Amino acid sequence: MIGALELGLIYAVMAVGVYLTFRVLDFPDLTVDGSFTTGAATAGVLITNGG
Repeated sequence: MIGALELGLIYAVMAVGVYLTFRVLDFPDLTVDGSFTTGAATAGVLITNGG
């Protein structure tokens, strides 16, 4: 249950960032989404290679 709560809070922070760029700044910046998947891929490679 704690893991699900932590993951939900992380996604909530990401969603607030996307909301701010779309609604407040009126600029469709999807850097948050791109950097999230890039970080996941980097973490996967590092975990696989033992680094």
